[in-house]
Amino acid sequence: MIFERGEPVTWIERAGVVTGLVLVCALMWPVRGYITDDTFIHLQYAKHLADGTGLVFNRGEPVYGCTSPLWVALIADGIMLGLNGLTAARLLGLLATLASVGLFMQLMRRTLRSPAMRALATVTWASHAWMIRWSLSGMETPLAVALTLAGFVAFTEGRQWGARPVRTGTLWALAALTRPEAVYLLVLWAVFLVIDAQNRAGLRRLVAGLIPPAVIYGSWLMFARVYFHTFWPQTLSAKAVGGEALAVRLANLWRQARIVGATDGVLVLLLVLALLIGIPRLRSPRLAGHQLLPWVWVVSVPLLYVARGVPVISRYLLPLLPVLAWLAWRAAEQWWLGDAPKPSSFRLATALGGIVAALAISANLAVYRSTVVPQVTSFSSGLEGSLVKWGKWFGEYAPADARIATPDIGAIGYFSDRRVVDFAGLVTPEMVPLLANETQEDMIAHLRFASFSRPEFIVDRASTAYDLKRRSPFGSCLVPIGQATLPNLGIAHPDSTVYTFYRVDWPLYDAQADSTTD
Repeated sequence: MIFERGEPVTWIERAGVVTGLVLVCALMWPVRGYITDDTFIHLQYAKHLADGTGLVFNRGEPVYGCTSPLWVALIADGIMLGLNGLTAARLLGLLATLASVGLFMQLMRRTLRSPAMRALATVTWASHAWMIRWSLSGMETPLAVALTLAGFVAFTEGRQWGARPVRTGTLWALAALTRPEAVYLLVLWAVFLVIDAQNRAGLRRLVAGLIPPAVIYGSWLMFARVYFHTFWPQTLSAKAVGGEALAVRLANLWRQARIVGATDGVLVLLLVLALLIGIPRLRSPRLAGHQLLPWVWVVSVPLLYVARGVPVISRYLLPLLPVLAWLAWRAAEQWWLGDAPKPSSFRLATALGGIVAALAISANLAVYRSTVVPQVTSFSSGLEGSLVKWGKWFGEYAPADARIATPDIGAIGYFSDRRVVDFAGLVTPEMVPLLANETQEDMIAHLRFASFSRPEFIVDRASTAYDLKRRSPFGSCLVPIGQATLPNLGIAHPDSTVYTFYRVDWPLYDAQADSTTD
């Protein structure tokens, strides 16, 4: 049987939750200082929202460059209560990470029959290396995971899935305001509600399930249309530029497979074996359409990323991974227990589940020790000594009306309090057409952006110092003012990167451009 409301919590489930919470806290401690440049993008939006400037990165420039308005609003609330923005973001991440452990257990209680399996699955999730990596980074990922899980807890409540449409729709609408992947989940939810609306009860679920998303997410879309003059976040255009080639798409798919395989390979293998070997036992009398929803979401989101050419990192996939784990544990239990399990079947399932949990936890701890902690430590220190340091320098020495063009806008914009010109196009939409025609490096080297913006300073990112001055035909117009090295740009880019900072002599550029034209 499946968990029904009122079933007492067993001692082993309590032990699983407590063990999971202790484990996740122990693993978060070494990564408590993690920061990313994207964190400061959220903080910049939140700072301006809190001080009344508006939901903008650059003052007076409303661009839909923020794909997590709920996260920004919560940080802004923390700032208005007197907290430092980064502290508020980390506290929210801590609470959301802890909540995800409890919510994962609740999802297991809704759908697994064995208390021991529920506990093993929960402790396994608590060890997840990618979840730990982003937990205290100040990014929105932990909140997206918690809200997604909470939605699935509501989705599976009752005797048939989808019986709590108001709660489910509300939670997934909030998740959609936190991560773009949840917008697609919300769309799938609406589709399955429509498919299920074959009788009066189905029609009631359709209406009840669509009203909360229409009010919550629909209100945001209307605000975005009025405020930003678009329904679509700029990131949909900016991050997909240059990803159309087949080789890039295949590399993107392989990157996603490596991300998932590193932490969830054991569970993926378990799921495949359960589907191949245990097919006769995986039939369920519950709503077939609703049963398909988590499967469609988990499978199709990575394919959508490939189709869009978006370069994926672990936090993009993280909201899907607890759902993938849930599907694996559920399929395995149905395979091992069958329709009429005996006490010996529960003992066998517990033993097999223990082996799976031990292997999955070991894999995650290996990724945590060999990849997550070293990368978090080196990157955070490098960011402090490069972009954060130079952002503060610009804040102290650059003119108040200066503009800074940079490929990484977060720390530079946040600490300098100066306008930025975004080479990646996230908050500077005019860049996107340029990037569609040539690489970012070539576009910067030829100063193509001069047609719409002439920033006083340029930040160049390359493998060596002063590379832009050497490769640009307008190198004589670039006056170096310093450089800083970042040990790596992330797990996918482990090589060191050098940022070089320039002042631009635009009168000299004009003279050279005129002479070239002549």
